[in-house]
Amino acid sequence: MTFALIPFFISLACLFWWRSVVLFKRTVEDVPTSKVKGVFFGLNEVKGSVMSDAPLQTYLTEKPSVWYEWSISEHWKKTERYRDKDGNQKTRTKSGWRKVDSGGSFQSFFLKDDTGELLIEPEGAKVDAPSTMSSSCSPTDPFYYEKGPDRAIANSTHRRRFSERSLTPNDELYILGPAKLRQEVAKPMIAQSKEAKYYFISTKSETQIIRSKNVWAFIIIIFSFVAALVVPVVAISVETGVEPQEVMLENPGWIFVSGLIFLAVASLFYLTILYNGLIRVRNRLIHAMGLIEIQLKRRHDLIPSLLKCVKGIASYETEVQELVASYRSLGANETSREPGEIAEKINQGAGFVRGLFVLSENYPDLSADQNYDSFMRALLDTEDRIALARQFYNDSLLALQDRLLTFPDVLVAKWFRFRAGKNLSLLPDPEMAHAPKVSI
Repeated sequence: MTFALIPFFISLACLFWWRSVVLFKRTVEDVPTSKVKGVFFGLNEVKGSVMSDAPLQTYLTEKPSVWYEWSISEHWKKTERYRDKDGNQKTRTKSGWRKVDSGGSFQSFFLKDDTGELLIEPEGAKVDAPSTMSSSCSPTDPFYYEKGPDRAIANSTHRRRFSERSLTPNDELYILGPAKLRQEVAKPMIAQSKEAKYYFISTKSETQIIRSKNVWAFIIIIFSFVAALVVPVVAISVETGVEPQEVMLENPGWIFVSGLIFLAVASLFYLTILYNGLIRVRNRLIHAMGLIEIQLKRRHDLIPSLLKCVKGIASYETEVQELVASYRSLGANETSREPGEIAEKINQGAGFVRGLFVLSENYPDLSADQNYDSFMRALLDTEDRIALARQFYNDSLLALQDRLLTFPDVLVAKWFRFRAGKNLSLLPDPEMAHAPKVSI
């Protein structure tokens, strides 16, 4: 029975491995892709190209890089004498590769898309980087000792294999990781966090990552299932001394029971994955609504700066105060969690911004004022962030709706009477989703 624990623990370990692969795949599917400028605190998914003004140099290929790993392995071969179970002396040859040296390095870099640049700190991330070198050579090759150790290992065949992976400038990256505040400036960055479960960087596309995880999940679950079927075969074989082939033929019922137990445990694992996934998607939607509220409050907090800009200038002050009064009278500063009210506030703010641009056109000298210029730039940035937060909310809502309408999540939602929330709807584009391009 003791030997039966070996395939049992193998099956169980593979089952937990399968669970982690499926969890990661569903996280990649569920987290909406954010623009670089629209990265908010929490788990984010961003895509863009690598930028670095002073990249590192890889050890083996000596090419520019922002992250790289390398290793050198040496081949060995030896012949040894042994006695078989009958006591006869025989010889056998063993061979393999032994790592003799390795290393790597990384640096912070920027991820760029059409909205801006985002600082990335790769320390602690799981990096899926492409191979930049994979070759072997003999001592006659200058590379053999130039990059490798001076001494050979025991039983060496004098063949070395050199491997290197790296992220280079201009590489297109997929990043899933937590955002936090940079210390030197009030801007977000992607960096390792103790609270974050995932921090992943890859040169593969999101579709390629999902497809790869699907393949791995299938392979692992099949291997785990086979290992589970082996448990009673090993147990009975060791207990009775019967060959495993005969055990399989004579005791199919035990194998069938073992398979059923495995399927029950695997189903329970998958059920928890589905339900917890629905909870996380719903919580992400709530988080997205909160992000919009933060940006709306930021817009409202800019009003004192506007009033300060035009204070004492009668021709401007009166019209600006009328715009501000109208904006406040609509309740734009009141907190709300209803999508309809949120959409109305976004539209009200768009109308307010539109009025300010009309004012700038009527009074060109107002636009020339440095304080007013700074205010308008801050307001434009806020409107962009509101638009990005609105898009993040819509993407989060679509992800939740997809889960609630697709199999097998729809069964789990109905079974547990999962409630996503009332009156959930997409936030439409305001009449002025983006501020017009004007010279300020």
